[in-house]
Amino acid sequence: MVPAENFPPQQLVRKRVAFKDDAEHAACWHQQVGLKTGVIVKIGQTLAQKAALMGPEFEIPAELLEEEEEMPRVWVKVDPTPSFPRGCETAVQIRCLQVAD
Repeated sequence: MVPAENFPPQQLVRKRVAFKDDAEHAACWHQQVGLKTGVIVKIGQTLAQKAALMGPEFEIPAELLEEEEEMPRVWVKVDPTPSFPRGCETAVQIRCLQVAD
């Protein structure tokens, strides 16, 4: 497995990935619900881009935007798990993924 951060986001599309499950990711939603593997289907928006689309009435704290701005998200079609027996799609930060060799 190779950390997904080692790839430009555009090269991750259609790659098989595994969700990181170490202590650093214990608070992440993907680990809490037991997501294990999937395939990246597209590049998502950064939190700053999403905030701009939602408009000024949905204000996000500036410090959160600064921290998240450089962390792109990708959409992952997740393989079935006990929590999601039919799978799901979710936007995930690239730092939460590893690319299968």
